This record gives sequence, structure tokens and C-alpha cells, in this order.
Amino acid sequence: MFKKVNNIFLVYYSSFTTKSGSNIHILELLNNLKKYTDVVLFAPGQKGIERVFSGVKYVPVINNKYLVQPSYEIMLSVYLLYACLKNRPEVLYLRQNSFPFLPIALCRIFKIPSIVEVNGLVMDELSVSPDSKSFAYRVFSYLALRSEKFNYTYCDRIVSVTDKLKDELVRLYSVPAEKVIVINNGANTDIFKPMDQKQVRDRLKLDNSKKYVCFVGHLAAWQGVEFLIYAAPYILEKSPDVRFLVVGDGVMKDKLIEIASKTGVLEKFTFTGRVPYESVPEYINAADVCVAPFIKDRNSKIGLSALKTYEYLACGKPIVASDIAGVKDLLDLSGGGISVPPEIPGDLANAVVELISDQNIRNAMGERGRKYVIENHSWDEVARKILDICYEII
Repeated sequence: MFKKVNNIFLVYYSSFTTKSGSNIHILELLNNLKKYTDVVLFAPGQKGIERVFSGVKYVPVINNKYLVQPSYEIMLSVYLLYACLKNRPEVLYLRQNSFPFLPIALCRIFKIPSIVEVNGLVMDELSVSPDSKSFAYRVFSYLALRSEKFNYTYCDRIVSVTDKLKDELVRLYSVPAEKVIVINNGANTDIFKPMDQKQVRDRLKLDNSKKYVCFVGHLAAWQGVEFLIYAAPYILEKSPDVRFLVVGDGVMKDKLIEIASKTGVLEKFTFTGRVPYESVPEYINAADVCVAPFIKDRNSKIGLSALKTYEYLACGKPIVASDIAGVKDLLDLSGGGISVPPEIPGDLANAVVELISDQNIRNAMGERGRKYVIENHSWDEVARKILDICYEII
């Protein structure tokens, strides 16, 4: 059981104008830490944000895509300096994103213990970004790489979401292995839970006579949704009553629709676009099988602790996912799904058909998966692990 930690500052660099996975992560962390201690979350106060989250200090920024981050870094230093003088935190917890320097620098000056959470590496993001050749992106990347080196060197602990990411941090930045603690992502098991399938299908106006395969997430290149589309003809050949739900939005959406059209399966797919976070569990529960067909690039190097996989399992749904470190480990430990080689549509199709064809297997996997997530990967459990680290360094 963790010891008492009196107050924590969370520092975040992304905008709350969208419901991204990183936003869900930080808000779940905020809400669950608040059960046990006083927490203030510092975040950019951009236009269009619904300021409905308690415990958030919105820092004013210049609403220009090139100036948001530099202006936030400057104003954040003022807000943090004032907050530290008024009510010095016992720990500052920073989610590494963009190019933060000043929060950890202030911690050094005020001798405040600090933790940096790492979910990925800048150089890997560059390899799959369509903007990677632009001048602005190169400047951003240069600053972000320097920020990573500075923060990982001078913080007290690093939280990595996968074992392989920890290995890369140790290798690339000469970080002592004992400084890096692995804490996987989690799921809100109160929101993501089994629901009556017929009722949610009726609400979503889905055909109850069909079987549904569902993907949830940001439509980015590294998600590999195109391989689900390429697998669709093989799945439909064996199971003609299958339909596909792609829940989410992103830069790849138009390209994916084009691929589905060229493959001749567009009428079998529903691309929902962005849906409210509260509606995501309904789409998952409407499905018979959920998929996470991640590609090898970017993912195999550092592993994955993908929110969607925990949320699928929390809803009691079996998963077919790429054999990527972190994801495969989760499926093996939970018994909640099947891992397949990434980027091979035939193998993906065979696994989906295997589950679609046997409700008993689906039910058994779903029950095992939910039980495992409740016991090991609720956001409450994640918060407790972080509080243990906080107590070690204060």
C-alpha cells in the first residue's frame, strides 16, 4: 500500500480540444490521483476548450499552431513559479510531449522531486509523420529531442509504458535502468464494461442479424487499419454476414475510405468519424470481435501499451491484434485474444474468422480479459503505482 503524498503538480502539453488517447490518459490519471491526494493539472488554455474538468489550471497561450507551444512554455514557467512559491508540491509529474524544458529546470532550482512519463520517442514519431519534411516540423523535432535528453537526465524517475520503451531509453539516453519504472496504461472499468449487445446495436442503428468487427482509435498510419481492409475480402468469403466498424478520425480516414472502395468492400464498412468518449463503449459492445492491427514500424521497436486494447478487454470483447511487444504480452497474460504477425491480411482474417465462428471461445476470452484488466490495469491501480513512486522520491 502506498504512503501518503500530500500534493502533486501534473504538467501536460497537449490541448483538450479533442478526445485523444493522451488526453484520456492524463484526465483519468488526474481523477484517480485525486482520490488519494491534492492534485493540480497545468494544461494549455486554448480556444474551444470546454472547461468542465475540476482540478485543471488552464495556462493562456497564443492560438497559432506555430506559437502555441513556445507561448505555453513561457507562460507555464510563470504559472509554475507562482504556484511553487504559494504551495510547493511534493512531486511534479510531467508527461513528455512537445518540447518541455522549464518544468524540470524549476524542479532542479526548487529541489522538487520530479517524474517524467514517456509514451514514445520523437524519432519514431518522425518516421511515420506526413509532415516530417517541413521546416517547422524539423525545428520542433530538434527541440523535442533536446528536451527528451534534458528531462530524462535531470528528473528523479521515469515512467515508461512498456518494457521495450524502457530498454530504448536506457540505450539512447544512457539512463540508469533502475531510474525507469514500467507502468502500463489502463482502462476506466466503470465506463468500459459489458453491455447488452442488442440494446446498444438498437441505439446505434446497427443490424442485429450481422456480426461486427470493430476498430477504435485515431486513424494514423501506425494503427494499420488498412490491413483490416485488405483482410476483409478473406473474412467475407468465410463469413458473409460480417460488417466492419471503424470508430475514430484522423489524417488517414480519406485514404482508408479510398482503399476500401478500391478493394470493393466499402459498403461493408462504417466509418463513424469522431464520436464522444462516452459512446465508445457502446461501439465496442456492439461488436463481436475487436481488432488492433498495428504495423511493425514505430511499434515493434518500443512496444505498445495501447488504450484501446485495455478498453476492449474491459468491455469483455475478444481481441485480434498484431504480434507487437506489449500487446502480445497483454493477450498472453489475460487470455483475452489472439496475436497475429503484423501486416499479413490473411493471418488477420483467419484469426477473426476463428473467433466469429465460435461464440463460446469469444465469451470465454471476453470473461478472462475483463477479469484481468480489473485486477491489473484499472486507472485506480495505475494511480496507486505512481503514488508509490512519488513516496520513494520525496
